[in-house]
Amino acid sequence: MLAYIIRRLVYGIVTLLALSLVVFLLIQASGGGPLDRLKSNPRNGRELIEQLTQLWGLDKPIMQQYFTWLKNFVTPADVASADGLFVVFGKLGIRGLTPIVLVLAAGAYTVWAFLVKIGRSWWPVARAFSLVFVWFVALWLAKSRIVFSLSWGQSFRGDGPVWDNIFGAAGATFRLGFAALILALIIGIPLGIYQAIRQYSFFDQVGTTFSFVTYSTPIFILAVGLQLLLGLYLEKWTGVKLFFVTGMSDAGYGSFGTLAQLGDVVRHLTLPAMSIALISIAAYSRFQRSSMLEVMHSDYLRTAKAKGLPRRRVILKHALRNALIPIVTLVSIDIGSIIGGAIITESIFGWPGVGRLYIQAINAVDYPTVMAVVMSIGIGIVMMNIVADILYGVLDPRVRYD
Repeated sequence: MLAYIIRRLVYGIVTLLALSLVVFLLIQASGGGPLDRLKSNPRNGRELIEQLTQLWGLDKPIMQQYFTWLKNFVTPADVASADGLFVVFGKLGIRGLTPIVLVLAAGAYTVWAFLVKIGRSWWPVARAFSLVFVWFVALWLAKSRIVFSLSWGQSFRGDGPVWDNIFGAAGATFRLGFAALILALIIGIPLGIYQAIRQYSFFDQVGTTFSFVTYSTPIFILAVGLQLLLGLYLEKWTGVKLFFVTGMSDAGYGSFGTLAQLGDVVRHLTLPAMSIALISIAAYSRFQRSSMLEVMHSDYLRTAKAKGLPRRRVILKHALRNALIPIVTLVSIDIGSIIGGAIITESIFGWPGVGRLYIQAINAVDYPTVMAVVMSIGIGIVMMNIVADILYGVLDPRVRYD
């Protein structure tokens, strides 16, 4: 498994390099220079323009510009020791995760190597000893409390460091995408299971119609439709404003109590999250229904029924586990699609996330921001595909990577 993960990481790095090169060339071929907007504003001095030109090598050939960007993208801009008990990862504010994950992973692998593999071969034990280096790095990180950020450069729109801009908006996008994903999972998967159990029933027919109509509807139409129906018309019919159609919070959010703040977040979050989740619900329910029907007609399910096992146990313990395998792949890919949907949804609902930042960067030919957003999405998709492959082995005992 470890060798497989390392191999997939190498393939992922090659994929990301190819992605970065293609996107960079497409941006260069889109027309218009990245500094045209700054040059058109007389308040921007020549020193700023010359500094950005030198930083990104904009007066050099395209390939040399690409390698300059690549060098800046992977180079740490600030590495320092932080005060306090926990490690802070960059500007995102994730505390303590780096050393904790490394220590737990090293400990789990060491225990697994000694207790599980020792009877088969002494080589896994020797490999476990190689994790002394991992332990050393983890404990060093925990002791030194390193804080670092990457040199993603300055925005060509004059908004400051790209790293700060993206991770300043990442919290809003994560809130929106996570809510949409949870809605899609808790509605789409049970819906598909129930449709498979009640095949060709009235409920199944209605669910199938809903899935086809929703999945074929563009996300901007769903978003505007929800704004009109649940944001405007519902208030007109009931006289009560239940959901907001723009923004992430009320202007007086800071003065609210805890419950009032939670209610305000839910009222602002519901419509944009639903607009993204509806398409995923349609996809999850269809895939889950199809996979569940295939598993329920398999031989081992018929054997389990013939042994007299309760129907609930047959479905939940034996059928559902294998039926979830296609959904794992779909969810891992759909995380990137949810971010893509958020690009449109955030613009419609005025949500201050990475999606709206990305649209603004495209309009301004701000390619450091565009490249950083695209590569962040690409890194997330590559990592989620590796996680999905690992989950295959957990859900299906026939899958082995040794």
